[in-house]
Amino acid sequence: MNRRTAIGGILGIAGLGIASVSVLKYFKTDIDISKGKLVNYESLISELVDVIIPPTETPGAKSAKVQNFVINYMEECASIKEYTKFFNGLNDLQETCLDSYGIPFEECSDIQKNEQLENLDSGLDSNSMFMKISNKLRGRSFFNILKTLTIEGYCISSVGATQHLAYLPFPGKYEAITTLKTNQKAWATK
Repeated sequence: MNRRTAIGGILGIAGLGIASVSVLKYFKTDIDISKGKLVNYESLISELVDVIIPPTETPGAKSAKVQNFVINYMEECASIKEYTKFFNGLNDLQETCLDSYGIPFEECSDIQKNEQLENLDSGLDSNSMFMKISNKLRGRSFFNILKTLTIEGYCISSVGATQHLAYLPFPGKYEAITTLKTNQKAWATK
């Protein structure tokens, strides 16, 4: 056997082994995080959802108890990878606020809260090809999970469905094509 071919084969196999371990470490999530810890973050999550959907002439997400929906979804339905990303995102946000302002997120002013969430949202263009590939490989980002769950939780809450959206408990006849009125609310049904 040719010595150069043998050495090249050994180095190639070693290189594949090192590359596979590196890729595994890149995509590995923290296994030591167990579910059940988000209840301790209820006040933080309630402030976050209230910044995403603030109260105006209709109640905000905090009044609709969307934070309970977010916590229940993450505890009961989310995968360990998504749960870990969400949990780490909450901790990172809290650390960023402590470093930047010296106070936790819950005590920040409305301007500071909006600034922090804009920083989280700044690099996210959900329609870009890079973001779609990133979501496929690494999963959704913390802010993407939070924003999606906040909107979904608010729209299915009784406050959101009856006061923010147009809701008829007993709708009239079905009309396939209708014209929308100026400033008409979206319908609460899908």
